[in-house]
Amino acid sequence: MSGVMDRHRASAARIIAKWKTGEVVLIRTHPGAPDPDRPWIPGTPTTTDVYVLDARVDGVAADLVDGSTILATDLVVIASPKARDTVSGAVVDIVPTITDTLTLDGQTKVIKRVQPYPAAGPAALFHIFVAS
Repeated sequence: MSGVMDRHRASAARIIAKWKTGEVVLIRTHPGAPDPDRPWIPGTPTTTDVYVLDARVDGVAADLVDGSTILATDLVVIASPKARDTVSGAVVDIVPTITDTLTLDGQTKVIKRVQPYPAAGPAALFHIFVAS
């Protein structure tokens, strides 16, 4: 079955790369080590991973708006799991998380929800909901 899913992942990555819009950058920060004398205060977070995504940015479909978390004014980023590391230039597979930050054409956006498709197994694409 993995052979079929590998083909679906490759197809999704190819289609998203063809229809991508704008520049979408995922920034992953990691918590810094706390001061040993005051361990209850978290350390300063550091940005260590920056990836350029092949992604398409659209408005949220009406059937996905729940009125509390996802609003009609929000955006959905349809992204491939394939991303380019800005430091090494290598193409790697990533799994976006809600603690990451996205920049869309230079504007920082807060991630509200991440939905992998399919829901089980290796994702062929991600729907990343962001505040507009």
